[in-house]
Amino acid sequence: MPMITKRSNTMICKTKCIYRLLPSLFAVVAMVSLVMAPAAARDMAEITKAKQFNIGVVPFPPDVIKDPITGEYKGIFVDAARYICETIEVECVFKEFAWATFIAGLQSRQIDLSVASTYSKMKRALVVNFSQPIYFLGYRAVAKKGDTRFNSPEDLNNPGITIGVTQGTGEHDWVQKVAPKAKLSVVKTEEMNMLQIVTGKVDVAIGDSVAAHHALVKQSGIEAVLGGRIYSRNMVAWAMHKEDTDILRFVNTALNQLIASGKLEDLAKAYEAPWINDLAF
Repeated sequence: MPMITKRSNTMICKTKCIYRLLPSLFAVVAMVSLVMAPAAARDMAEITKAKQFNIGVVPFPPDVIKDPITGEYKGIFVDAARYICETIEVECVFKEFAWATFIAGLQSRQIDLSVASTYSKMKRALVVNFSQPIYFLGYRAVAKKGDTRFNSPEDLNNPGITIGVTQGTGEHDWVQKVAPKAKLSVVKTEEMNMLQIVTGKVDVAIGDSVAAHHALVKQSGIEAVLGGRIYSRNMVAWAMHKEDTDILRFVNTALNQLIASGKLEDLAKAYEAPWINDLAF
């Protein structure tokens, strides 16, 4: 009969301890797996059952307009969203984001749909789903009236120039590419960006063509520069969580109905949308 040494006893004890710990270890692994697992896709059945459609907005007239006194929202895209909610008998619950945070709002499932006037671009499409394009929008440059320095994008690439842009926007990326030597003054909204040129904080402001249009209409002391051209036209669309393909299907169907019935075009006319002639359909 083999002798059981002190070392053998120690090994047996360790083996028994390991076996006792295995159930706990498996439980921990299972819990970690659940935490790390991606959130399940939401679908329209869940939304209609809950009677609530969580919708993200970024103020951007005339698509999304926020009343400064009441905090209520209206505008082309807000009214279109409300029409959709009424049709399927759910409540629209709006939540406001900035251009730099709305994608995070989708990814964290704070909202089901963003109706912010978002550029549908390849890199963004890697992390969110985009609806069909609604209209086309580009970038426009605005400067003080009589400033003759800015005739082409090449004139922006100067270390002595300060350019106003809005954080997280397509024009922010565009300016960094065409004018890497220039100084940037980055703000959170398109309205604040246009105000930078009015107050003289920047030499030139680059904004989307809609924001620039509104500023040019309201402010007599500024004018379009870079030949008045609209640069880098992009598709504007609504956005959803990458996994929510059923919501994407529904939103595209809803947009098609809004387009075919003339409802979307009527809203654009009612709010005097400057992009009325740049519809993507």
